[in-house]
Amino acid sequence: MLKSYAVLLGLIAIFAPLSLGHAEDMQAALRRAQELEKAGRSSEAIQTYRQVLDSDPKCLRALVGLGRSYYVSGEFAQASANFEKGLQLRPADPEILNWLGRSYLRERRPEKVLELLSREGSSSSNSASIHMLRARAYDAQDKLEEAIQEIQRALELDPHFHGAHFALGFIAWSTGNMASAEKELQQELRLDPHERLAAYYLAEVLEKQGKFSEADAVLTEMEHDAPNTYLYHLAAGKAQEREKNYRLAAEHYQEAIRLDPKQPEAHYRLGLAQTALGEHAKAKEEFAVFTQLHSQTEGGVGHGMGRMRPHLPDFH
Repeated sequence: MLKSYAVLLGLIAIFAPLSLGHAEDMQAALRRAQELEKAGRSSEAIQTYRQVLDSDPKCLRALVGLGRSYYVSGEFAQASANFEKGLQLRPADPEILNWLGRSYLRERRPEKVLELLSREGSSSSNSASIHMLRARAYDAQDKLEEAIQEIQRALELDPHFHGAHFALGFIAWSTGNMASAEKELQQELRLDPHERLAAYYLAEVLEKQGKFSEADAVLTEMEHDAPNTYLYHLAAGKAQEREKNYRLAAEHYQEAIRLDPKQPEAHYRLGLAQTALGEHAKAKEEFAVFTQLHSQTEGGVGHGMGRMRPHLPDFH
């Protein structure tokens, strides 16, 4: 009888969830979760952060880390829920405000961002990051005058704020003002020569203006700086498509898809290239994938895709 009882206790110990009863155990689990998050192992990080929170529901670092991990995994409602809990523990915290605002935007709830900032952001109202977050919320609602004013306020506070000139350039590009877009994107690249999104859109803006040699020069810089990236291969595919080199274009689009299969535009461009090559069955498959992915993304968001005006991407 005693032996059976001992076996039962052993089984309970094996299969019961781990309880982090000691402070040392919790700190070790928290460090492990942070390491998993940094390594890009989001699903494992989520499990470990949740383990910490099972023992201490008010562990702020675990709540914020769990929110970030959900965000990276594309589970934006879950991310918002954890950042909201974190904000209850530390009201008006700029980092948590920023993450929560980004999560609301990815949930397509820009009105929640403005509500959040009017409620929680008053003490941080002179923060460049708060102005940029508010600008993205206005942009998502197509309130461009208000968005531009917020970006300009951010630049008044911090003339080197990362992404501000990109945002002005992106809005100008999205409304067809290519000269202004070129100026702002070049300024962003002067501040950060390695910024891939700014380089990608600058190449597109230059091409739209017929400045093909300048666009190719930007593309060459992208190839040198970030050759194994989705944006480089997408841009390179478009350049080859422009020259009617459809086979090379298709190869670039295929590589872009391999690097980031959830981005819709590369599937669409690959379908166009395959159509030009007479590969209609393959093209039909790519267009079907594009339609499915495009319906899952935020309305109008993407690298130039969609009938609606594209909105500012998550620039971080």
